[in-house]
Amino acid sequence: MSAPDPFTPVPVARRHAPADDRTVDLSAPRPGPRGGTGAAPAAPVPATPDLSTLPETTWDDDVEAPFALAPAQAGVHLGTGRDGRPVALPCPGPAGTRVAAVGESLFGRLIALRLLATGALVTAAARDPGPWQGIRRAAGDRLAFTEDPAAWPRHTPAPPAVDAGPQALVSDQRRAPSSALAAGPWRTVLHVTRNPPRGAAFWHHPDVLLALGADHADAVGRLLGAEAARLTSLLAPGEVVLFRVGTAEVLRPDIAPGEHEILTAGTS
Repeated sequence: MSAPDPFTPVPVARRHAPADDRTVDLSAPRPGPRGGTGAAPAAPVPATPDLSTLPETTWDDDVEAPFALAPAQAGVHLGTGRDGRPVALPCPGPAGTRVAAVGESLFGRLIALRLLATGALVTAAARDPGPWQGIRRAAGDRLAFTEDPAAWPRHTPAPPAVDAGPQALVSDQRRAPSSALAAGPWRTVLHVTRNPPRGAAFWHHPDVLLALGADHADAVGRLLGAEAARLTSLLAPGEVVLFRVGTAEVLRPDIAPGEHEILTAGTS
């Protein structure tokens, strides 16, 4: 006999009490709280306190307390920082995001895969579409290819679940995309290359700059200065550094086994 389903009520046998021929007269006087009859007396109403006897505090409204609202560091998950906290790439969002990454094109495919998971439509401006085949099979028509980034976006960018949703362009071409492409809501433009093109407007003050290894310290130094180059040169194997305005975070990318299988499907 199987055990009963814990969500199914089990009938319980009832016990029969002996019959009681007494009746209750609801019109009869009820005993009071001290054994008398009649309704219980109402509780006394507390007296209003003398406000002049209460403690008081004088507030100095002229003091300017430091207070500010900052946007939450939300977005596409990148990895885990040295302090154990998750680190995110701030996209997609209501403002356009320009991401410059110094390193291998595999990083562009990883971010494209995660942007697709957020509901964004991704267009790849790829020098070699071959390594993208695993993502193409997983994403279907939500991933498109273009040789001319200037024709992007293919749909009007919109918030998630509205029309075509956010739009993303991921490029590993030698020539950087126009910086104007990221100007507008719900659009993300990422350019990843080992050799940032000198003089490209896209690489001047991007929203995010990533160095995907210590061997890119010289390129980072040309873009952000000596201190950023020094931090990049001290990266341990497997670490990357994310630079934003006024901050730098060192992290290790987190790649799930399923992601690795998709990203490497077209490389063999």
